[in-house]
Amino acid sequence: MARPHDSDDDDDDDRVPTARRLRERSYMAELGQRVRALREERGLTQQSLAQAAGIATDMVSRLENGHYSSPGLRTLLRIALGMGTSVSALLPELAMPVRGREGEVSARARLQALLARASLDELELISELAAVVVARRRES
Repeated sequence: MARPHDSDDDDDDDRVPTARRLRERSYMAELGQRVRALREERGLTQQSLAQAAGIATDMVSRLENGHYSSPGLRTLLRIALGMGTSVSALLPELAMPVRGREGEVSARARLQALLARASLDELELISELAAVVVARRRES
């Protein structure tokens, strides 16, 4: 006697990919590409991002390669914080390039990522250095 299916999108049946599963895979691939692009834009390695996010390096690798099927919100939050950005910036459908300000956005993103990894003493030093640089530029 054949078993009835409750739904055409039965996630337990891996024999035939459903439209839903294909959309999910496509989304995860886009999410991974977005995470990789943001990480590289900030000059981070997978290892340095994992360290800043407090997660394992293989989690970053699996996510970027589309092999992490369902990262939790906590994981995405940690990754976003490790890169100095928001979770929404990681999500493909919400990520919109800022036209004409790519250089500024990239520089700010790199700085935010560095600040996220800095110790309190390092933050004090960075703050003092930034104040000197800004003051000198205003004098010119």
